This record gives sequence, C-alpha cells and structure tokens, in this order.
Amino acid sequence: MRRRGGHFCIAPGCSNEFYRAKDEGKSVRFHSFPFKRQAVLRRWLAALKRERSSVRRGARVCSEHFVNEDYVGERVIESGALVVRRTKKLKTEAAPSVFDFSSPKVGCSTRPAQTFMNTKSHLQ
Repeated sequence: MRRRGGHFCIAPGCSNEFYRAKDEGKSVRFHSFPFKRQAVLRRWLAALKRERSSVRRGARVCSEHFVNEDYVGERVIESGALVVRRTKKLKTEAAPSVFDFSSPKVGCSTRPAQTFMNTKSHLQ
C-alpha cells in the first residue's frame, strides 16, 4: 500500500500512519522530536535506540509510545469532582517509553541494504 503523505511513526515495531489511523478511527497523535531541547532529544534518541544522524526534522513518534503521565493534565470538574484529564500536549520533559523491540516494522526488510557497483566497472 502506498503512503498518501502525512506523518508516520518511526518507533521500532510501529506501523502507525496518520491517514491509516484516521481511516481506522484511531485517536493517535504524532509528536515531533524536541530538537531545540538537547537533553530531552538525547533521551528520545536513547529510548528509540537511534542515532541523531538517522532522524530527520520531519520525523514523528506516535502517542502510543507515551504514558498518560507524559501529557499535560487539564483540571476540570465532572459530576462535582475535580478530575485531571489528559490533553494532547506533551510535558516539556516527556520522552517515549512504550516500545516493542521484538517485532520488525511492518513493510521493512530485515536484509542488509544493497550496494550498487560503479557503472563503468560493472560494464567492463
């Protein structure tokens, strides 16, 4: 299936994509990497087992890799009781922590990348 554009999650084992999640009625958010907060960025990279050079500016991690405590709480009164509801915004220091490293990402090959020969030497 071809991607229609939009965001997709780069976490290991995750195949969430914006349009597929939307089509399936899933409530999944896609969070940008905290490139301006270096200490938090290092925690994200360590959690994802990724090198900084392998993460592009448009990369996203979906909400399925965060716990409720990672989100800013909104205090509201419901049925006479004070309740803290999760909002869509991550706390400043939040880092992804929910992963399944045992399964490869759907659609990804586990074989090593092919190397291409120099055209001149290949033709001779």
